[in-house]
Amino acid sequence: MMGQRPAELRPHASARHFLGAELRCWRQQRGLSLARLAALVYVSPDLLGKIEKAERKASLDLMNRCDEVLGTGGALARLRRFVDHQTAAQPRTDASATMPTRFRVVTEIVAVSSVDSDTTPR
Repeated sequence: MMGQRPAELRPHASARHFLGAELRCWRQQRGLSLARLAALVYVSPDLLGKIEKAERKASLDLMNRCDEVLGTGGALARLRRFVDHQTAAQPRTDASATMPTRFRVVTEIVAVSSVDSDTTPR
């Protein structure tokens, strides 16, 4: 039975992608399948696969267990700490980062509405 073709990784896209690519590289160098490594570090193969593809963030504890099983000398845990550092250094682009602008727009709309209601004949 043939296994699924592994997804192409983009190690230079971000620190998280680089960590995933390194995890896969170490796993493959040691001749382990996702299922076998997952069993050895007590997680699901699906979780490890998502970490390799940078779809999920790896915990430091999990990377420490992977380091131990794969004999990396702590490389994955160091990369995991680097992911935290890179994430903290990047500017936020989510909705909460733009919230003050949204409030300003809403305030302006409310101000215009209150002016209109004051000038409406009664």
